[in-house]
Amino acid sequence: MTDINAEFNIPQSYKTSIETIWEMHAQQAIFRQLMEAMARPGKVIELSTLLDGATAHRGVLATLIDGDVTLNDYHNLLHKDDWPLLQVKETNVEKADYILCNAALAANIKPKLGTLPSPDFSATLILKVECIGDGHTQLVLKGPGINGITKVTLRGLHSNWMEHREDWNCAFPLGVDMIITDNERLVALPRTTHVEVIS
Repeated sequence: MTDINAEFNIPQSYKTSIETIWEMHAQQAIFRQLMEAMARPGKVIELSTLLDGATAHRGVLATLIDGDVTLNDYHNLLHKDDWPLLQVKETNVEKADYILCNAALAANIKPKLGTLPSPDFSATLILKVECIGDGHTQLVLKGPGINGITKVTLRGLHSNWMEHREDWNCAFPLGVDMIITDNERLVALPRTTHVEVIS
């Protein structure tokens, strides 16, 4: 979470042209919201005031990504100009620390699931849906951080993402964590969360 102006020695007169998501104060605020989302799976987090017109998946990546991790933009959702600002290494989907996907398309990836000695060496999936809070797919969530059950409604989520998630996470602590975004909101699904899909 670096100050992009300082990192690239951008003159003061040009700083207004840098999107808010590349500024340290916005990244710190988004990070706090991500921690809240991971601690309370299924809670819908509104990011619009922090994004200043950028999309939520770009804000999440700007916050989480740096030169020490790898990224695969599986469905080419990022603009080419984002890559230099992210300062991230691009790699194939099987080795990537972070994978960005269009959730409306079928899941046909094989993310890394970590190892028993190092379950944290697994992938985090950022899934872009059309809408959080409206749609024909409802996720019923149970598990740590949830009092009883909670429900999330989505539009633009292909059914087999949750089917694959169940397979990926069947040998806990191995598995993947998911961050689902639309244009302005996000919701987190840690691997510890049990998900039932109602369509």
